[in-house]
Amino acid sequence: MVRGKRQAVDSAFIKANASMDSLVEKEVLDDVDYYAQELNENSEYKVSQTRKKLVDQHHHWKTEAYKDMPKGSIKGDRKDENGNLIRPKYLSNHTHYSPTDPDARVSVKPGKARQLNYFGQLAVDDANHVITGACADFADKRDSQCLEQIVELTKENLEENQLELGEVLADAGYSSGESLSYLDKNNISAWMPNFGQYVPEREGFVYNKAENYYQCTKEGGNQAKLLFKGEKTDPKGYTKRTYRSSESDCKKCPLREQCCGMKTNFKKIDDSIHKELYDKMHQKLTQNPEYAKRMVKVRSKTVEPVLGTLINFLNMKRVNTRGIKQANKHVLMATMTYNLKKYLKFMVRKPKSHAQVVSIKLREVNTCLKTFLFKLKSTFLRQLIFKNISFHPKTNLA
Repeated sequence: MVRGKRQAVDSAFIKANASMDSLVEKEVLDDVDYYAQELNENSEYKVSQTRKKLVDQHHHWKTEAYKDMPKGSIKGDRKDENGNLIRPKYLSNHTHYSPTDPDARVSVKPGKARQLNYFGQLAVDDANHVITGACADFADKRDSQCLEQIVELTKENLEENQLELGEVLADAGYSSGESLSYLDKNNISAWMPNFGQYVPEREGFVYNKAENYYQCTKEGGNQAKLLFKGEKTDPKGYTKRTYRSSESDCKKCPLREQCCGMKTNFKKIDDSIHKELYDKMHQKLTQNPEYAKRMVKVRSKTVEPVLGTLINFLNMKRVNTRGIKQANKHVLMATMTYNLKKYLKFMVRKPKSHAQVVSIKLREVNTCLKTFLFKLKSTFLRQLIFKNISFHPKTNLA
């Protein structure tokens, strides 16, 4: 049933047993007090003043940006006494939690309602669509943060049955520097498109790998060099390499406004510290485009029907318990039920004794004999009836 050659990975949100109305705002502490109490019990129910301020700024921007957009409600938009649209309050996992189920997280997908969920991860073998790995995680994580856990779980399950993990098929949501680094260290072959912000080449610039700098190659430009300035971490937590040109090279360049901007006198390029791994995956996909397209189809037809069956027919759509451990048990029970049904259909039923074999053969002989005798009888009666028929000429009464 399982061959282990290809494992398709995908995920789905699982509704938690808690309502959005149960959300409570976390206790706001000063930065010093927050870091001092970070190691204490129930520290996840507290938030620093800086984090609270950043989240409030983001929600205020959302309110202003979406102020004039229609709500899209079936019952119509609700308005206050001043005629302004009443919108739901923006909530964040950084500032709110649910006392009903503290492990549940606020999450949303395009076209779906915002609700408290868990994150179900699934790995399916492509031979007969048998589930080889399943687990539940927190819904505020990304797919790329869960790849290592589900692959390790699948690898252990296969090794217990003397099988080796061949290839991993995943979508672009699982692509990140950390996940690619994990796959590269463990020599696991993966077919996984790079995420949308990946740029294989910088237009107008050539990278010198030996001396680690970018060279401007635009026609009419000053051919400036962008030297390596170090690694920096942006506000989102991504570590990047920074390459920057000198102001003397770009200040009087005729392409400065087009390349650098109206007020900037230098050119800056940021690359991920895992760019080599992204380039390696991009080269792998472009060198075998037909095989890569086929792997995309294999992934979608392998894991997505299984997810649909689990959610719609095996009660994995909603968790009736509370806590991440119980949610993980819920996912495991649903996947176990699916695999058992798959095994019962796959198993070939054979006779248990020689007596049953003899009876089956005798039954087949009797059936054939009955059919032969019936045909012989029909032929004999047909000939007999044909011989006994007498033909009388018509009498002319005139």
